[in-house]
Amino acid sequence: MARLFKQSYTKRDANGRTVKGKTRRWYVEFRNSDGKRKRVPGYTDKAATVQLAARLERLADRESEGMVDRFAEHVRRPLSEHVADWRKALIDKGGTRTHADLSMNRVAAVLAGVNAQLWPELKAERVVAHLADRRRAGLSAESSNHYLRAAKGFSRWLWRNRRAPEHALAGLDALNTAVDRRHARRALGDDELACLLRSTESAPKRFSLTGPDRARLYRLAVETGLRVGELRSLTWASFDLDGKPATVTVGAAYSKHRRDDTLPMRPSTASFLARWRNELGDVDRGDHLFRRITDKTSSMIRADLRLGRARWIRAVQDRRERRERRASEFLLSRDSAGRVADFHALRHTFITNLARGGVHPKIAQQLARHSTIGLTMDRYTHTVLGDLAGGLDALPDLDAAASDREALRATGTYDVGDGLRSERLTALLTQSLPKSLPTRAAQRSTDRSQTCAFDHPSAHEPSSGKPMIQGASCTSRHRTAPHSVTDLALGRGGVEPPTHGFSVRCSTN
Repeated sequence: MARLFKQSYTKRDANGRTVKGKTRRWYVEFRNSDGKRKRVPGYTDKAATVQLAARLERLADRESEGMVDRFAEHVRRPLSEHVADWRKALIDKGGTRTHADLSMNRVAAVLAGVNAQLWPELKAERVVAHLADRRRAGLSAESSNHYLRAAKGFSRWLWRNRRAPEHALAGLDALNTAVDRRHARRALGDDELACLLRSTESAPKRFSLTGPDRARLYRLAVETGLRVGELRSLTWASFDLDGKPATVTVGAAYSKHRRDDTLPMRPSTASFLARWRNELGDVDRGDHLFRRITDKTSSMIRADLRLGRARWIRAVQDRRERRERRASEFLLSRDSAGRVADFHALRHTFITNLARGGVHPKIAQQLARHSTIGLTMDRYTHTVLGDLAGGLDALPDLDAAASDREALRATGTYDVGDGLRSERLTALLTQSLPKSLPTRAAQRSTDRSQTCAFDHPSAHEPSSGKPMIQGASCTSRHRTAPHSVTDLALGRGGVEPPTHGFSVRCSTN
């Protein structure tokens, strides 16, 4: 039953005295179709408000019975208002304003591209066609997936918050970015890293960081695999340099999957951090290691790569060697295959070094803090031709196998009909079997001279005593080895060796 009431209020009059009163407008409180209490302003006329309460109750009853579209109110609202509410929900859930603004802008671009102003105009086929047109105009597959994920997240939020009857974009799948990778990264080699760090230590100040601070930043990134946002958040309280092992903790507010991450560190990494802390003297645990890390980290490391490569080339005096160094891809920010070495490439290098060092893929996934092992192995581990060539050493040498077969043919011991059989098998059986075995010729003469009848009662008919199988006889080859060692090794002819059952059923007497 709906409840009618006037809201009470308290205010101060002109003399500063507290005055209590009630509003002139009536209000209606009722339960909607979901069973939740809802308060709606009515009219100053009580009779009109009673009629409004009755109408609201009838509407709630019809909605609960499925006779009225409960989404009609939200469907009539412009999608731009829903997008603004979605952005606020992303921030309220713990997301950053930067991420919320980026997601909102992507969704707004998709809605403008498909000319959708209300929810019924948001169609999956329109979104697919719009993104395809943008890819033909130069948009990469990776960027297309970013727009699609944002649009699907918005559509899913509408559905889950009962603002839309269904998830309109649920059936859309992301593209395979491997066939259209515009920004593939490469892992830096050990020599490249060493040269980059040495050169950066003596480099001038860039992007509000001194050369030594940038070198420390690069080393910490490549030895921990932390992302730039996580590195930006680190304070001295984030480290336990005296632990066994030493650890670094990234707060949930800065971690990509929004939980505290505690990662082990190498002893050498902990040692260089401890030396750095001692050089700084009296430091507060809340002080950040890198007070200012620019948003243009790719430009920063590109400048240091360029400086390191120039110094590496000038380090030799021989003109020929200098030309060879200029022709190489050492410390290039973009190689001949189009792969780039930016700041995030240091994380790629960290995971690639784990794979090259023989770390189990599951351990590498946990150190990288990836949701799937496929992301760790496919996207972040880079192989070089030397690594691939080393894996081919496990294959058999077919040239050596062919030469062995030719040697067997030359000695007459290779039988094509019997298949590929090695001399090693024959030699092995020769060592394991008795050496005093009769030859096949001697065995054939023995077979012709020695025969026996079925002497056991079970082999005769009960009444006549004649054998149940006419003409059946048992030779003594059940008791003597029939073939030579070579015949046994190569599987030629003969029957199975003697068993206890044959000796019981057959006799040479």
